[in-house]
This record gives sequence, structure tokens and C-alpha cells, in this order.
Amino acid sequence: MGVLRIDHPDIEEFIRAKRNDQRLRNFNISVAVTDEFMEALTQETDFHLKWGGNTIQTINPVALWDEIMRNTWEWAEPGVLFIDTINRMNNLRYCETIAATNPCAEQPLPPYGACLLGSFNLVKYLYKTDFHCGFNYNQFKQDIPHVLRAMDNVIDRTTYPLFNQEFEAKDKRRDRAGCDRASQCR
Repeated sequence: MGVLRIDHPDIEEFIRAKRNDQRLRNFNISVAVTDEFMEALTQETDFHLKWGGNTIQTINPVALWDEIMRNTWEWAEPGVLFIDTINRMNNLRYCETIAATNPCAEQPLPPYGACLLGSFNLVKYLYKTDFHCGFNYNQFKQDIPHVLRAMDNVIDRTTYPLFNQEFEAKDKRRDRAGCDRASQCR
């Protein structure tokens, strides 16, 4: 996933980057939309593209938003990440700032963040009797500690392309001892 902040001077070129059949194939792009931009869009006031703390260009936010939406309609990209909202809702906001997501946007990530996802097959927990359909919450609760343990092992066994990615993944892992005690993981 390639993400560029909406206030970056190259944002217009970035938005148009996939208007072709060759460049950036098999690569998702999204725009990190800020509260400041949304305010300028709502108020229809000038919006500043900045680099290094300096304003490089002033643009019409309505025209930029229209271009993003047109490209999303015609080319299915860029996606939009409301980055300030994501950061406000981040449980780890005291120690990280989200900058991007994985390609399907399930996992917001800080710089060098690793997307190590696991899943449950929820169909496994469905049951049906002659008179009732339901979800086996007890079995689901019993399985959670084992899945947590397995996902913790994924953190240890992953081969990370960069040291910073490994450090980021291991630095913010949840309490290992707690996941070994099933009663604390329920």
C-alpha cells in the first residue's frame, strides 16, 4: 500500500499515478485525508500543500476532492484514509502515529509496522438443531488462547525485510505471559 498525505505537494500526480495499464500494477494507493483538508473542503477555503513546514502551493480543495472521487470511480483508486480519525481512535496513540494501512485496510500501521493477521473460521462455531440455530460461544472462548499463542509465534517466526519492522512488531506485542494463562485470555 502506498499512502500519501493530502497536503503533500505531489498529491495531484499521486492521485493520477494509476491512470494507465503499466505503472504500479498490483500495488494499492490511498490518500491520507486530514481533518484540516476536510475543514477546507467543507468551508470551500484555500488548502495549502506543504513540504518541510513550508507552503509550496495553494489549491482548491473542492477540485482536488473531485479529482480523487473521479479517479476512484474510473480507476478504483486511490482509496481514502481519514488519517486523523484513525489516529484519534488508535489505542496505542500514546506511543505511535498511524501512517498507512495494509493493502486491504484492515490493519492501520505506524511507520515500519508489520501486518501479521490471523483469522477465525466463524462458520466452525455455528450449530443447528431441530429447533434452534446458534453460535457456540463457549468453544469460541476456549479457542481464543490457542489462536493468540499461535499469532504470538508468528511474530517470532516471521522473516522481516527490515530490522525496523521486526523491532516495531516485537516492541508492541501483547503480554506473552498472559496469553500462556488461558484464564487471562478469555
